[in-house]
Amino acid sequence: METLNKTIKKLNDSEYQELLAAVAGRKNNKPYLVLEAARKNSYDENQMMELLGVNPSTYYTLKSRLNERIAQYLSQNVKNPISALKDKVAMVPAMVFGNDREVSIRALKNLEKQLIEYDLSNELIVVYKALARLSMYNGDHNYYEKEYNRHVAYSLAVVKAEDLFYDFVKRAGNYMLTRDERDLEHVQANLRELTNISELYHGHRLFVMYNLVRIYSLCLFTTRVENLKALEIEVDNVLQQIKKHFEKYELDTFYQSIRFMVDYLYFEYYQKTGNTVRADHYYNIINKDVPEVAFKPVFSFYVTQYLESKLDRFLQNNKIEELTDLNSDLESNFEVDVNEPYPCLSFRKFQSVSKFYENDFSGAARIINNLRNDLSMKKFLFTDVEFKLFQALQYCLQGEDGLCSQLLQSVKRQISEDEELFGPATLFIKMLKAAIKPEEFRKKVKRLTEIYNAFQESNSGRKRILWYVKMDEAMIRRLANPIKD
Repeated sequence: METLNKTIKKLNDSEYQELLAAVAGRKNNKPYLVLEAARKNSYDENQMMELLGVNPSTYYTLKSRLNERIAQYLSQNVKNPISALKDKVAMVPAMVFGNDREVSIRALKNLEKQLIEYDLSNELIVVYKALARLSMYNGDHNYYEKEYNRHVAYSLAVVKAEDLFYDFVKRAGNYMLTRDERDLEHVQANLRELTNISELYHGHRLFVMYNLVRIYSLCLFTTRVENLKALEIEVDNVLQQIKKHFEKYELDTFYQSIRFMVDYLYFEYYQKTGNTVRADHYYNIINKDVPEVAFKPVFSFYVTQYLESKLDRFLQNNKIEELTDLNSDLESNFEVDVNEPYPCLSFRKFQSVSKFYENDFSGAARIINNLRNDLSMKKFLFTDVEFKLFQALQYCLQGEDGLCSQLLQSVKRQISEDEELFGPATLFIKMLKAAIKPEEFRKKVKRLTEIYNAFQESNSGRKRILWYVKMDEAMIRRLANPIKD
């Protein structure tokens, strides 16, 4: 809502009235009310929902669609420096055939400065080629030919960097599902290539893409917390620089689409390093707007990482209402697709774990079971094992010993060929087997506690599994009790 308020308030009266007529419709329409409120007041999300009389899910859908219509209108009708520059570039070929060569060269040099500021490499290629042709006899020809060739190479590098930026989320997500070293090598190769490009060529766009990928990689793959903590000043400086680029080029579509990532990364970084105060600060900033980001499929990886950190936050504060506050909105707004396995599997896991901590063990098991029926897990052995064990835990807590045993036998067959990776999983199986085995209650509680502690001690690094299962004394006693509630 804050971004919408700022955008609407920046327009002059005539621009605002034209926008209102183009995207809002009649006065009793909800989009009209939203724009008027944004123009004349500074309502927050809750106040807007109360004014409109709608639930959060309807509100976020309305706001997302309205933002898209506003962006489309403004890109076509309001002066945009990038669009204006591109319009000028379209006229460059005609300058080569102008009556006054010196005037054309001065105009092109002025355009060159503006394009450099906005890092528009494709457009600079056109300008440098025109300058080279106009300078064939004045000694600058070779200079502009070199600049032309350099920017052709730079433009290709930017395209390659963008490909790596988008490819990172796919490869990183795949590794999180498989924990296969070959998948990790693909991620590292991706980052190395992006590093090489950013070192070879300089530009704020390359700086932004490289550092977003790098910091997400650090948060995902750095296993020692103290190593991550040591980078706090560097991470903060880089994110602040990225934020300045976003603010400076506020009409750059790419930057404005991804500007939420700065606060997402701050939250993830501070959550990973155990800085609860700073993590809570950014959590409070971004949490309410997550459904709006989740509405756009291209951001599914980043929403998924946010939910992982949100779950980690819950394990520290035990506030179940904060863990589940967005679930109903995400259910309708977060369009996860089985063809994008990491967001799909992770979101269903988040829903199931939420049920687990609400003591709805039947609901938790049902979500995992339905997921395994809908999506083949053959390619994701690690995640398949994790989900089966989590489902088996739900059956054990319900007293469904037969169903629990079936899953445990299935998992034992799957993990037999990689005992090193599945060491913690073996201990978890041992714990569930002990839970369904008849034994004197106090002895069983002691036995389960010992196995669970051993599981916790061994559960680290790439083999870390079921990290989100936190079993206190009450949970262990319930697990040990043959008579379930």
